[in-house]
Amino acid sequence: MPSDRQTVLYFSSFGNLRWGGQKSLYHLATRLDRSVFRPHVVVPSDGGLARKLAEKGVETCVFELPHLSPLCILRDLSALRFLLRLLDDRGVALLHTDGPRNTFYAGLAARLRGLPLVWHVRAMDSDPYDPILCRLATRVILVADALRERFSGVCRADKLVTIHNGVDLGLFSSMPGQACPESFALPPGRVIIGSAGRLEPQKGQITLIETCGVLSGTGADVHLVLVGESTDSSYERLCRRKAAEFGIADRVTFAGHRDDMTAILQAMDVFVLPSMIREAFPRAVIEAMACGKPVIVTSGGGAPEAVERDRTGFVVPPGDSLALAGRLHLLVENPALRRTMGVAARRRAEDRFGLEKNALRTQDLYRSLLAGKKHADRHVQSLRP
Repeated sequence: MPSDRQTVLYFSSFGNLRWGGQKSLYHLATRLDRSVFRPHVVVPSDGGLARKLAEKGVETCVFELPHLSPLCILRDLSALRFLLRLLDDRGVALLHTDGPRNTFYAGLAARLRGLPLVWHVRAMDSDPYDPILCRLATRVILVADALRERFSGVCRADKLVTIHNGVDLGLFSSMPGQACPESFALPPGRVIIGSAGRLEPQKGQITLIETCGVLSGTGADVHLVLVGESTDSSYERLCRRKAAEFGIADRVTFAGHRDDMTAILQAMDVFVLPSMIREAFPRAVIEAMACGKPVIVTSGGGAPEAVERDRTGFVVPPGDSLALAGRLHLLVENPALRRTMGVAARRRAEDRFGLEKNALRTQDLYRSLLAGKKHADRHVQSLRP
């Protein structure tokens, strides 16, 4: 490969590969055009992400950046010195961060070395450091247009660029007629309604359980599969009690964390994201669409940007079990509509949310920033005596 490749230094807020942000970083770093870019990733711990990246030929280093604290200024300066040495040793051309802490440290290092920095934002909620981080960042990538609200009055609009998350269209393919994993032991013939996300109040699973209870009361033969680790035991108990109250305890599967999401999504008939909060741009939604499934999401945040309303799925108010029941009933009772919407969902995923398109758009941003830096450097050199 050419020796003049540009090194891009990535920062991950977590060392594992379980969360959406780390999956996005992994896919981006491993799909860069290696004839032009050389990825290097800083991870805070050896939790599996570094190993997976190494398997794809991506260099990593483990270094946990310290929390910001006036009482630990010497430690903070030590972290900054480490980053400056890393920039120099690796000949870094551009930095790409994904969280407030690493953006702060990387932003300072980038300023000291005159390098561009891209801050990748995947959360709707604002951070107290947003004004500072926006000044340190050369560009801010948003995973959905909805996130622009977070930076209203805080960041210049010309710094913000929206690049939706990408999905592996080959892995999450449309495979009709797939069965759920045998461990679920589901009776054949039931319409499988699925959801994915941590089991906690803000994810809204209890609304989905109530909705399935309503549907079951009308005679609909449905089964609900909830995928995601339980982070709130009291909420899980509440969900199980709610299922029992509606008489559908045997029709709700609490699957926990699963590593076979592709097979589970392919076996679903309908995917629902019943979030009570405004989510940025959940990967599970576009993964379900890539599997050819109609999706139902709640309004607010970036999730509705994935859906072409009434064509690939529906958008309902959060916490509104009656509105959700109406949309689900329409899909449960109409297999032809499920198939039509599923085909349209897959096509939309192909047109807008493929990993390759995500990587190409990001690389185009890199090229633009690096070309601008080169032009600025030439201008500075021309002014020197």
